[in-house]
Parts: sequence; structure tokens; C-alpha cells
Amino acid sequence: MRLLFVIALTLISVGVLAAQDLTITGRVLDKNTNSPLPGVSVFVPELNRGVVTDLEGNFKITSLPTKNITFQISFIGYATQVQTVRPNNAGKAVVIQLEESMTNIDEVVISGAYIMSKESSPISIEKVDITDILKMPSPSLMTALTRTPGVNEISLGPGISKPVIRGLSFSRVLSVYQGGRFENQQWGADHGLGLAETGIGNVELIKGPASLIYGSGAMAGVVNLIEEKDAAKGDVDGYVNLRGYSNNLGLRSEVGVKGAAENGFVWSLNGALESHADYIDGDGRTMGNTRFNTQNLKGGVGLQKKWGDTRLRYTYMKQKLGILDEDAIDELATYRGDRKTQVPFQNVTDHFISSETNVFLGEDKFKATFGLHKNLREELESGPESVDLGLNQTNIMYDLKYYKSLNPHLEAIFGVQGFVLNTINYDDALEFLIPDARKDDRSVYGLLNYNKDKWVIQGGLRYDYRKVNVDASAPHFIDFGFILPGEPEDRKLERTFDGVTTSGGATFRPDNKWRFRLNIAQGFRAPDLAELFSNGVHPGTRRFEKGNASFEREQNIQTDFGIRYSGKGFALSGEVFYNNINNYIFFAPTGEVQQDLDIWSFEQADARLYGGEIELDIQPTSVKWISGSTSYAMVIGQRTSDLSYLPYIPAFRWNQNVDFRMNSIGILQNPYISVLGSLVFDQERAAPLEEATPGYFLLGMNIGGNLKMGNNTVDVYVSGTNLLNRAYLDHLSLFRPFEVNQMGRNIALNVRIPF
Repeated sequence: MRLLFVIALTLISVGVLAAQDLTITGRVLDKNTNSPLPGVSVFVPELNRGVVTDLEGNFKITSLPTKNITFQISFIGYATQVQTVRPNNAGKAVVIQLEESMTNIDEVVISGAYIMSKESSPISIEKVDITDILKMPSPSLMTALTRTPGVNEISLGPGISKPVIRGLSFSRVLSVYQGGRFENQQWGADHGLGLAETGIGNVELIKGPASLIYGSGAMAGVVNLIEEKDAAKGDVDGYVNLRGYSNNLGLRSEVGVKGAAENGFVWSLNGALESHADYIDGDGRTMGNTRFNTQNLKGGVGLQKKWGDTRLRYTYMKQKLGILDEDAIDELATYRGDRKTQVPFQNVTDHFISSETNVFLGEDKFKATFGLHKNLREELESGPESVDLGLNQTNIMYDLKYYKSLNPHLEAIFGVQGFVLNTINYDDALEFLIPDARKDDRSVYGLLNYNKDKWVIQGGLRYDYRKVNVDASAPHFIDFGFILPGEPEDRKLERTFDGVTTSGGATFRPDNKWRFRLNIAQGFRAPDLAELFSNGVHPGTRRFEKGNASFEREQNIQTDFGIRYSGKGFALSGEVFYNNINNYIFFAPTGEVQQDLDIWSFEQADARLYGGEIELDIQPTSVKWISGSTSYAMVIGQRTSDLSYLPYIPAFRWNQNVDFRMNSIGILQNPYISVLGSLVFDQERAAPLEEATPGYFLLGMNIGGNLKMGNNTVDVYVSGTNLLNRAYLDHLSLFRPFEVNQMGRNIALNVRIPF
């Protein structure tokens, strides 16, 4: 680690000497009228800063490096545009013409290692803006993201949900937060995403293997929370966000403030409190102990200079998450609006510190990311004073990248990446599911990106090595009777995993109508601690879980092919994928009982998953105030040997929405109405010992606009989910085997007050 810091400091000092001070000026116009557009956002994601056009539509961005810069131009009621400019060649002002549209097809994404247009990326990346989350919020951030085709959730009530991308979940989906790997023991079925929307600007979802960029755990894809953009130089601004839910009487309050000095110093501070009572299903039944409370505090400081920028961020998250007991649903319901924590529940605390530094070295760039994450997870079911399962996890991570410009159209990335993760059980815990463990991950990788005219071509190679040491020799393990596989005399085991992964893809855009994308990528995942070594009761789940220390690492190869056609007033796109997985590990009931608990064990077999998504966006040119979209997503998962179905595979889903944009009325500006429908089909492709799930239809709506109050504009959104109050079972809900329905009708009011 010391060597890594020396390299980083050396490159920063070189960067200071090589600093440039280039400028881009431009003007944004309406394409139809050629009139200037004031108030347009011109944002440079690579620098996390931007400007707003003046009354004449003009903008100016200074202190730019000597390299291609991609920036995004966005404005309400207009299609977002992505532009790439080389500052040292920009002798004259850039003229940008925006076209009226309620739908956005293209945006800048950063999760594919290279900052580029979403439509140009050979990797399938979807982007969910924070405004979309505010318009249609959910008690869990992950639930709000499931409106994305191909994305679902495994849930244990509204407070605990984890991502599923194209049928893959658990440790196969990697979370990235503040630029760093976020490890919160996602191996547990009842361990949620653990992240909130506080202070973020958008969420990017990689659909497909991203192991080449992010390492083990990104076999299925990535959920990347992107920080909100910095304040403009010399400004201090902020917001207050207030929200309420009708179904579980949920309340959320959030405050954020940020500033940027003229000398380049930037800072931000955000805080949020959230409290929810038990939810009510479509039959009017209260689901006892599905209540939860969270606290979130985050802050950051940074420096923006001609040589680059550096950031230091800290996040604190505290969650108390009730766990429904299927044998005591009504007894745990207490009274309407009760938010008091009661057993069984999870008590989860996260401390996350990260730093990101970018240094521009002429045509090149060096990026260093370091992180420290401490996750304390307690599960209590015997009483509030005793911890049944207690785990203290500490993760130290690093990621060093060097971006080398080989010519104006070809760039390479060389990097080293890794983490050291320690998981220690509480000495005084009543039960032990996994042993104490230490993971040491190390990797080297290289990627190439060619971008010229109609083509983008990417490819790369990566080598990973992981060593896992586990130790069950402490007295509390011996007294409890915890046994490691093979019963080694010293009560210790060591496993190593290594391998090479590759990826290659291309995007071809022959004109502004067609886009073709093909990507073939390998992913891998070393088995997690639970899959290898679990041997005990998992509190709160009523299961006895058994792992297998002889498991090999999972290895997959996935082929994705996508087409988009953009015509006059509409855009039609389709994506298909085929995912072949060797040594796929899955969790299933055995039908046996131990200690009056159902025995669940991990199994390993070759598998395949295949399916796709199709989406149609409509924007009639003659009726610009109305637009709509419809999408269909499907995935099938099977064992290769006998073609039996895999567990926890989502049902086919058909989403629809129609948006109406109206003229401003008095102080009400930019009003809109959106009607949404989601048809979930019968899931009859159940795994052995898994029940089929009937389909259902959910109706939703959101209404909103901006209220002009003096010099301020207040955003007000009212939304409703499951408006028909259907009583239904989600196939991926961990409550489904107990016939526990999902949440009934829920109305949310969200008010955002900027200052």
C-alpha cells in the first residue's frame, strides 16, 4: 500500500507541472426556432462540474485538460445531447441545437471505465436520474430502480431488498459507492442493498459481466451510485426534501448543502432520516414487524485545480430493519403507526471513507481510488439485549488506473486493483453461521478503447488472484460446536482462486437513426463465505444453512446483441443475451429438517440464462405534449444438465407508461401527469421445491410540477403505486413461501425545496 501512495503522489506532482488552462465556449439554441436557450445545464462528468447558459444561451467552461472532453447538455422538455470536444482545437465557439422531446435516449455514462455516450457504449448501461426517483419514490432505493427493464429485486419487506440483474443476484451484483467497492455482506438473502438516495445525482446499472473493470462480484453487473454534481464556482446552494407514504405511514426528510470557492475548494454535506411503520397488503392485513428506521449522514471535501482534482468523502448509515416472523405476523403488528423496534430485527451500521484523485498528464490521466469500509451487522431475535448473529467486517480497497492516449482515437487503460476484507464474529454472539475470515484480492488489467466516426470498439484482459483464510479456533466457536468442512485439527482452512477474464465489444452507428451493439464478456466470481463455510442457523430466516468448501469459482461468458432504430417520433430498441455459467452456485431447500428448522444448502452445477428486453419510446411530432414508452423483459434460467429451472428467477414483465406535459398555469410551471402499468406474467418455470407464482397487474400514476414562489422554485410530486390495491405475491420475495403479500396501495408526496 505504501508503494501505491508513493506512485500516486509522484504522478500528482508531475501533473501539477503539466497542468493546462484551456477553455470551451459555446451557445445553445432551439433547433426549430434558432432562438437562444437560457438556463440549459452544460455538465462535464469527468470533472463533475458544469455551468448554466446565460440569457443569450452562451456558456464558458474553463480549466480544462489537453484531451477529448465529453459533456452533456440537458434542458427540461428537450432531448439530452452528448458532445465530445478537444479543447486545444476549439478555437471558435461550439454551437449546440436542442430538439424538443419528452423522452431522452442518450446520456453520458461513466460506469464503463470510459466516459462516453450511453448509446455509443458497447456495454449495456441504463441510467436512472435522481429526478426520476423523486417523481416515483419507493421506501427502498432498490425498489425504485426495478422499473428499469431487466432489473428486479429480491426482498424481505420494503426495507430490505437486493438487486437482480437479468436473473442473477446475491454476490454476483457489485455495488459501487463514491467510486469504491461497497461490501455489505451481500451473500445473505436477507441482506439488502444497504444504500440510500441521499446526495446522489443518478444511478447507473451495468447489465452484463463487468468483471474486467470491477473484479469479482461484477459477474452479473453493477449498481453504481453517482454523486451529485459540484456547485458552480463561487456558489453555495442546497435543498430540503420532504416525503411521506400513505401505506406504512413512512416519513423521510433530507437536507443537503454544497459549495465551491473560486480557488477550487469544494464541499458538501447531506443528512437524511427515515422512519416507516408496518405495511398493509392489498387485503388490508397489516404485516407485523416490517417497520424500519434509517439514519444517513455524508460529507465531502475536495479540490479542483488545473492539474486535476481530488476528493475525500465519508458516509455514515444506520439501519434498524424489522424482520417479519411468518408465525407471528398478527402478534407483531401492534398498532397502526408504531415505529418502535422489536425483535426479530437487523441492526446494521456502515462507515465508508473514500478518496478519488484525478491527475491530467497532458493527453493522459491517472486516477487513484482508495476506500475503507466498516460494516457492522447484528441480527437479534432472542431479545433486544442479546445479539444472535454479529459480524464485524472491514474492507480496505484500492484501484489505480492510468489512461494512456495512443492517438486521438485510441486510448488504453492499465490498472491494478484489489482489497483486503476481514470478517470477524462477535465473541458474545449466541450463534455462528460462518467462521472468521480474511479475503485478499489482487488483480492487474488492461483495456483498449477505439472511438472514431461511426465505430466504438473496446476490449481488454484481466488477471485476478484471491486467497481466503478462515479460522474457527476461537473458544466461542469451539463452545458453540461450529465445525469446518473436513474437520481440520487446527480448525483453519485456506482456499485460493485465480483466473483470466477477457471482454470485447463494438458499437456501430452508421447514421443518427441506427445503432448496433455487440458485446462478448467473461465474468467470474469466487464463492463467498456463506457458500463455502456456512454451517448453522441464520437468525431471522428460520433456516439451517450449509455450505460446501470444495466449490470452484463461477465462470461465465455472456453474449449481448442490441439494435436501436430512431425514427421520426419514435425509437425502437431490442437487446438479447445468452449467459453460459460454469459452476453456478445456488441456494435451495433440501426438504430436510434440523433443530426444527428447514435445511437449505448450497449446490453447484453448470447453468444457462437467456432472454432480453425490447423497448419502444413514442414522441408524436404533431402532439409534442404527449409521449409514452413500453418495454418487455424476460429471462429464463436452467441447469445445463437436465434443463430444470433455477431458483429466484424473475417472471416476464411488461411495463407501460404514458406522459402528458401541460402548459404552465400561474405559479405552477412544467406540470405533467404520468400513468404507469406493469403486467407481471405467471412464473411457472419454478425450480425443484419452489412453487409457481401467479401473475398480476399493477397500476401507478404520478403528478407533479414546479411551484414558483418568489425567486425560488419548489418541486412537488404526488405518486401512487398499486392503485388498484391488488393482493399479490412477488416470485422473488422471501415472504412468498409463507403466502405473505406485497404492499397494497401506496400514495407518496414528495416536496423538494432548493435554496
